[in-house]
Amino acid sequence: MRKLSFYTVIICLNFLCSSIILVSCSDDNSGETPDPPKEGLAINHWIEETMRENYLWYSEIPQENKLDFNAEPETFFHSLLSLKDGKTRNGTHHYYSYIEKNKDYVPGTRTSIDSDDTYGMEFVTFNMVDKNGQPLGYYRSWVLYVLPGSPAEEAGLKRGDWLSHINGVKLNQDNFTQLLKGPAIELTILLDFSDESKTKNVALSASRKVEDNPLYCHTTLNVGGKKVGYLLYNHFTTGPDGFNDKAYDNEMKEILGEFASQNIDEFILDLRYNGGGYVSSATILASLLVNESHKSDIFGIETDNKGKSFNIRFNNEGETTHLKLNRLFILTSSSTASASEAVINGLIPYYGKDNIILIGETTEGKNVGSLHYSDKKYEWAIQPIVMRITNKEGASNDYSAGLDPNYPLDEFKSDQLLPLGDPNEYMLSYALKVIKGTAPSSRAVGSPKEGMRIPVYRSIERHSTNGVLLPSDYLKNKVTE
Repeated sequence: MRKLSFYTVIICLNFLCSSIILVSCSDDNSGETPDPPKEGLAINHWIEETMRENYLWYSEIPQENKLDFNAEPETFFHSLLSLKDGKTRNGTHHYYSYIEKNKDYVPGTRTSIDSDDTYGMEFVTFNMVDKNGQPLGYYRSWVLYVLPGSPAEEAGLKRGDWLSHINGVKLNQDNFTQLLKGPAIELTILLDFSDESKTKNVALSASRKVEDNPLYCHTTLNVGGKKVGYLLYNHFTTGPDGFNDKAYDNEMKEILGEFASQNIDEFILDLRYNGGGYVSSATILASLLVNESHKSDIFGIETDNKGKSFNIRFNNEGETTHLKLNRLFILTSSSTASASEAVINGLIPYYGKDNIILIGETTEGKNVGSLHYSDKKYEWAIQPIVMRITNKEGASNDYSAGLDPNYPLDEFKSDQLLPLGDPNEYMLSYALKVIKGTAPSSRAVGSPKEGMRIPVYRSIERHSTNGVLLPSDYLKNKVTE
């Protein structure tokens, strides 16, 4: 039988969609003729039909007579969702499936750091507390990285800067999201974390579109007589102009080719800020990291809501030289998700669990995928979860609780954030110590400031994907092997 063509499968937040109309699949097994559609909004009937046919947890959708077809489409859509869909954080359930306005999609993901515009920086915000854990009534934000050519870079902001005020007002629970985008603002930077009298003010121009090249940083380091390649890869995007633009894919191949030509001994893949992207890009990366003898093997398995499984194979189209590695080091965080997890999980059977060495935090655990459905007659489109993804080990391989690190590490408990790629940077330096065999059995993370700040928001999580997204023609092109 023919192989599945999977190169256009994606894991991303935004994607080109085309009109799809699917017939309903009723869960009424009584054998009786179903009642005619209830009165209500036509779009809600379309939503229900599409969900009953495709939703991974379709059997949990309430009976038709228990649904309010007159509800607003957003309310109606959420009334169909299962609590198995998504994760509960801080007492609030966040669904992976979503509904959004139907619009003309541009085939691409994260040509900007945000879906609209941006100041061009990522940050983590902390609620400041006293030594007893009681809130002090203000927040502070720590800059994680800044995009080249952005308002933030033009203002001189850099990784590790502490922000305390916006337009002279202390950061608080109501205003810290103003750091994402908006009009021209003035920010106050703390020059000494413990002394608010030592500050400087910087002016940021209004937010705008900024190119977000995912291949943020790469370098080769000499450590203990070994050549160590390092790559910080922030999202799996094929190119700045959409899925048909392969500029970033080609740049990624070039970088891996450089490492191969240098005969590196070890490789550190930094996915701590990577919440997903195109699975085609992720598969290319995994294909170049797996031993060449496995280049035609199974990278992952997709299983739909009817229990049918389909193989995803490593992508060797236009391949460059494979890295020859015995083990792989990967830096992770709780924001590492979706395509990033698929790369890690897909490589485990080929390296062996002990040779995929994770340093950081437990990953998100997004082992599901979704498909975009729209109809030009309606103003809303839906993106329900429709499948699960595993590595070649199949159903026995469930990482919905996330992938646990071999070496737990939280960079937000460090004293400073050095430039990414600097061998002394908190997480990279620890990985280098593991390579040299000098890492402590547990990372000493205590600092004078620990216990005086509680992280409440990571800006990179707004980019987190809802799992493996599939193209709109996925179903008609799907062929089992």
